[in-house]
Amino acid sequence: MYNDRYLDLNGISIRYREEGDGEALVLVHGIAGFIEEWQPAMEKLSKFYRVIALDLPGHGLSDKPEIPYTLDNLTDFLKDFITAKKLEHFYLAGHSLGGAVCLNFAVKYPPMIKKLIVINSAFIKIPFSLRLLSMKLFQRINIKVPLSIVRSISKQSFHDSNAITRDWLTHAYNYINRPGSLRAMFSVIHECTTFRGLKKGLVDTFLHGLSQINVPVLIIYSDKDRVLPNDNSLLLHKLIKTSVTYRVLNCGHELQYEQSDVFCNIVAGFLENKL
Repeated sequence: MYNDRYLDLNGISIRYREEGDGEALVLVHGIAGFIEEWQPAMEKLSKFYRVIALDLPGHGLSDKPEIPYTLDNLTDFLKDFITAKKLEHFYLAGHSLGGAVCLNFAVKYPPMIKKLIVINSAFIKIPFSLRLLSMKLFQRINIKVPLSIVRSISKQSFHDSNAITRDWLTHAYNYINRPGSLRAMFSVIHECTTFRGLKKGLVDTFLHGLSQINVPVLIIYSDKDRVLPNDNSLLLHKLIKTSVTYRVLNCGHELQYEQSDVFCNIVAGFLENKL
């Protein structure tokens, strides 16, 4: 069991976990995500690396300030966290929305990263279901999300429903029902997307910035991802000249949890220059 730690960043409490020694590997979850989705991978990777996972603002057990949850704001919070942890040249990995945050970090703060890993990352291809939720009115919704809805959404995120543990459902249910979590989730969607897809300013930033990335980048994607299209990962590979891709078979969106052993082997191979 890992002990939760908390760090105050400009009055905002951020929960994180840290384990292991060696070179630092920072893990960033996706929308409505939480530290525990990295737990199986942390147990394995912390044998070789100093692994640090955090709850982004608005997520998990971190504070949920009433701010616009823009990609830049989330990226700058990550920067503040990394600065507070005194990390200078580290490995960075992000899943889904966390992948987009990490890509934005690599564009804005390139000297800080040694290698970058993105997993089923969000990018230009945004499903209609998410684009529909971009309307600002959704941020005013204040209801308790039933366990049946959490279970249904989880089934969409996993290819093998047997991989959805009781712990996963408990964490997902409890965290999305904490005060401010729904507002933060809908704010992320509103600030990043429109009915047409990713906001033009973000598209322009990425199309220019991704071509400037010069650190090694690993793009991992699941062939059975029903949340985000694989086209996102394939397009990222075209835009990032230093990238390699790895496709994981028979796996859903929550790759690092559903197939944690496979995920850890791929990550270790990449970090050790064996891919």
